[in-house]
Amino acid sequence: CQLTKKDRFKTAFITPFGLFEWLVLPQGLRNSPPSFQRIMNNILGAYSEFCLVYLDDIIIFSKDFNQHLNHIEQILNALKSHNLILNPTKCEIAKQQIEYLGHVITPTTISPTPEKIKSITSLPEPRTLAQANRFIEALSWYRKFIPNFSSIAAPIHAVTNLTKHNRHKFKWGYEQSKSFNELKQLLTSTPLFLNFPVDTQPILLSTDASKIGLGGILYQEIKNVRKVLYYHSELLSPSQTRYNPMELEALAIFKCITRMRSFLLGRNIIIYTDNCPLCHMMNKKISNKRVEKISLLLQEFNIQQIIHVKGKYNCLPDYLSRHPIASDDELPDDYGLGFTKDKSSSIQLLGVVVTRSKAKLLSHNIDSTSSSS
Repeated sequence: CQLTKKDRFKTAFITPFGLFEWLVLPQGLRNSPPSFQRIMNNILGAYSEFCLVYLDDIIIFSKDFNQHLNHIEQILNALKSHNLILNPTKCEIAKQQIEYLGHVITPTTISPTPEKIKSITSLPEPRTLAQANRFIEALSWYRKFIPNFSSIAAPIHAVTNLTKHNRHKFKWGYEQSKSFNELKQLLTSTPLFLNFPVDTQPILLSTDASKIGLGGILYQEIKNVRKVLYYHSELLSPSQTRYNPMELEALAIFKCITRMRSFLLGRNIIIYTDNCPLCHMMNKKISNKRVEKISLLLQEFNIQQIIHVKGKYNCLPDYLSRHPIASDDELPDDYGLGFTKDKSSSIQLLGVVVTRSKAKLLSHNIDSTSSSS
């Protein structure tokens, strides 16, 4: 990616032989990756139906070989028209299995690459907080493949979720060592893969909630065989722990559907829950404001049916809800509503909270001012 002459001075660096400037975009600068990603999005954005791009990793997916050739030709022409050059030795054409962004992708499944797993299992047992964080963060990237991940990793999370002033309290003990070894063994002994959804079959979502957290499993039944698509669990916020059982179960449905949105939009969905009143939340009015708001937020999804299942048969979602993992991207407490800041707007917004005592004081001051005038 060539730099314009007027911008080259911004990349200047000093050497014993004087100042040198980059002629092409160096990836070591802070703004280089997002700038390059924006360029690639502008060039290939029109082909998003069959092409995805992450920096210089371009993936083209097609339903058959002839269509694939046509897609490749379109992408090559788009790159050529913008003077972008490909390295032939790094290109693969018409593959049934590829490695992309740390995952092995086949027509039906997705799994972690063996190299990534090996790099994690080769890590020595942590002795410092930084080492423990490095291990658990690397492993968390693949937690969607492991149904019981949060419960096994709980001892490590207990000693790594420390504030800045409490980091000196880090202590790696027997429970952490046991968890560390179990996780490494799990990575090498358990088949780690998730299935892609079959378009002709409905998607099934089984959820559950407890006073600790919520969990869910997304799957399909193909020829009487369960094909797992996604696992999810997360902790409740302090305010959510005060929800009643029906509100918690509705929240579990909403959080799981929100996390699994890309799988569910435009597909037929059947939900299994152990809370019987929720079976009618999509077609009948329920006298609960939180549940009503959640049912409104779910209207964009094609939920065919919500089926009640007894708790003793809802084992895995129940386990996930009672052994959740802290969520870094937890949605706000107000019924799970999420907000995105529009940086293109220059309008200044001000949020104010007024307590009842402050409101009375303000009202008294206004009355006093009116009387004096």
